[in-house]
Amino acid sequence: MYKKMLVALDTSHFAEGVLEQAEATANKWPIPEVDLLTVLEPVREAAVAEFGTEHLQEVETKAKEAALEYLTNVRHRLSLASSEVKAFVAVGQAADEILKFIDANGVDLVVMSTHGRSGVSRWFLGSVAEKVVRRSNSTVLLVPSHAARQGRE
Repeated sequence: MYKKMLVALDTSHFAEGVLEQAEATANKWPIPEVDLLTVLEPVREAAVAEFGTEHLQEVETKAKEAALEYLTNVRHRLSLASSEVKAFVAVGQAADEILKFIDANGVDLVVMSTHGRSGVSRWFLGSVAEKVVRRSNSTVLLVPSHAARQGRE
């Protein structure tokens, strides 16, 4: 049914709530490839002016390495019977980078967490999940974050 699944993670405990659902989905319909993606925020112009480009490139490189290490640890925790799991790190605005990744890599199923924001907070901050749902041509499975689920229990 699906050939490539993207699991979008922001390195938070809340986002990791999707892993159980991603595992179950990938194992139920053997999905050949599962990609893990974390998007890092770009370095702000004010930081470049204060610290200089060279130092900030070093900081960005270390942040990418840490994010890749995080995804590698997540990959080792997953129990996927017949899926190849790959890890990717992007830099930019989260929704935009997720959508670019979907288009560039032929993703047909996206699994991501909601963070349980509502009302003015969601309106003001915008919702990465909502932007992905509205702008993606792929199937998007939204899993409520642990915080949202705990609020219902």
